[in-house]
Amino acid sequence: MIWLNGILLPEPSGLDIGIHDITRSERSSSGRMSQEFIARKRTVSIEYERIVGTDIDAILANLESRVFHILRYPDPRGGERTITAYVGDRAMGAFYTIGGARWWQGVRFTMIEQ
Repeated sequence: MIWLNGILLPEPSGLDIGIHDITRSERSSSGRMSQEFIARKRTVSIEYERIVGTDIDAILANLESRVFHILRYPDPRGGERTITAYVGDRAMGAFYTIGGARWWQGVRFTMIEQ
C-alpha cells in the first residue's frame, strides 16, 4: 500500500525504488580519489498501466496541492518507509472512454526524497 499525504493511492501496476548515495568526490594531486558520504536518498516511481480519470485527477490534485509531500511505501530495506518528497515528472499516455468513464494509460510519476 502506498500513502500520499495520508491518502491511500490506488494499487499501482508498477513500483520502482531507487537508492541514491550523495557524495562529494575529489582527486588529490597524486590522482588518488577521496569521497565523502553526505546522504542516502530514495526515488519512488509509481506507475499505472491504466487508471480511471477520477483517480488520476485526485492524485494530480494532491500532488499539486503543495511542494513537499509525505509518502509512505513498501521499501526493500524492510517494511514500510515514510519520506518527505517532491514530485518529479508526471507522464500520461493516451486515454479512452469505457461506459462514459475516461481511462488513462501509461501513467507514471516519480517522488524524489527531499
